[in-house]
Amino acid sequence: MANALAILEKRLRKGQRRFTMTEAAAVTGLSLDEARDGLDLLMAKYICRLQVTENGDLIVDFGESLRRRGEKSFSERMNEFREWLWKIFKVIYKAWIALTLIIYFVIFLVIMLALLVAAGSQKGKSRKSPVNLDAVLRVFYAIFRWQTSGGATVFRTDRRGYRYREYQPPSSILKPGKKNFIAAVYDFVFGPARVEVDPLHNPREVAAFLKENRGILLTADLQALAGWNAADAETFFTDCLVRFRGDVKVSENGVVYGQFDEITRGVGEGQPAPLEPSPSSVVRSFSKESTIGSQDGKIEHYWDEYEPEYELTGNSPAYNFAILVMNGFNLLFSFAVLNGLLGRAFVAGEYSEIGYLVDGALHANPATAALLGWIPFIFSALFFLIPLVRWFGIRRARRRRFRNNLRKRFFKAIFNSRGEPRTAKEILRSVNTGAVEEPVSLTTAEKILDELALDLQGEIVVREDGTLAYAFPRIRREMEEAPRLRARRTAVKELGDVIMDSE
Repeated sequence: MANALAILEKRLRKGQRRFTMTEAAAVTGLSLDEARDGLDLLMAKYICRLQVTENGDLIVDFGESLRRRGEKSFSERMNEFREWLWKIFKVIYKAWIALTLIIYFVIFLVIMLALLVAAGSQKGKSRKSPVNLDAVLRVFYAIFRWQTSGGATVFRTDRRGYRYREYQPPSSILKPGKKNFIAAVYDFVFGPARVEVDPLHNPREVAAFLKENRGILLTADLQALAGWNAADAETFFTDCLVRFRGDVKVSENGVVYGQFDEITRGVGEGQPAPLEPSPSSVVRSFSKESTIGSQDGKIEHYWDEYEPEYELTGNSPAYNFAILVMNGFNLLFSFAVLNGLLGRAFVAGEYSEIGYLVDGALHANPATAALLGWIPFIFSALFFLIPLVRWFGIRRARRRRFRNNLRKRFFKAIFNSRGEPRTAKEILRSVNTGAVEEPVSLTTAEKILDELALDLQGEIVVREDGTLAYAFPRIRREMEEAPRLRARRTAVKELGDVIMDSE
């Protein structure tokens, strides 16, 4: 088997990147069985796509350049490096926030109060109040708790009607149920954390889907689950074959599908997967309410998983105003220190002696000017600059999110119509009817359908009445074939009785 892999790999490196089973045997001199085993090993080693001809021949296509499975491209590595640098900067700056924003605010406030007291020659007695040490410690813990999102998620609905998941922010130490103010400070700069997709979410969802659908998988299933375009669905299909040890097959009608026997059996399995109730849409196979257990996760349509909102701060207006005032005060005060404005304000008035004392104290030692001038000034400027720069990126991200969520709605309409030819108006009617989301215009619908026609190998056809319709023949063909393939599958075998125990 290793010899077969080496021979086929040598052909790949010479530039031959597409094989049929018989072709692989012919050009290498291997037997058909050896060629089949060698291609299986190549598929496990390199990213590839499977194609089928109109005569039912299966083609394995490794693309223009060889890429190992799991190998990251240069752009992906650079993105990871940039993300790593951003994470390091966030940690450093959050530490700076914890030590600077609160501390400098208190220091500057004390200096200002001292100046006002001295200027007005006011003397008073401070009244002591009991201090709750536990509350103080909890406040300091909150300052250095840099994770601004908890593990729990809640559902929100944006202004366009799209429902999405959002992390629940940590509660306030002093006012439970209200967002922690320190978390609001961090979110003001870096924004709230968005609900991230688990890298194993798609494979786990496919595994659950296979258990419920008698171990049969088609690319249309993957598109309905994850929204892949045709090329990406084919690539992920081969990844599933390798990951879950499936066998690739071609039906009598020329449809490529995967048959997975091992993944359908397990200790927790009680009954074999049920047959399809009727040869209807493959969409029936996806049940939003169905769960296979906590380790398998939940099976959801691609169109039922709207992308989370991109928020600038995620804070209430009151919190944002308070943070603006605090940092604005620090920025103005440090600017005044650097330019000698603090003492000058008193020199010009009747408190000239105080002004000279302030100027002398702040500029007698360069370290004092740096600690009370340059450091807080740079910090406060960055505090406002970072969210300003983020705002431009968020505008682009929001447009992209809106486009992707619209795409999900049209995806659903296409699959509900089984890929049959439909005019833009007919598809749009399906999208808008009964929707809680905002209505979509015909112009927008036509643009999205043109894009989906390319992504899903669709086509624009002319009906008998002369109207143009969008058809998706590959989706239609696979959706018609899937129920038949599953209906012919014998009941999935259970594990059987245990005949040996290592204990």
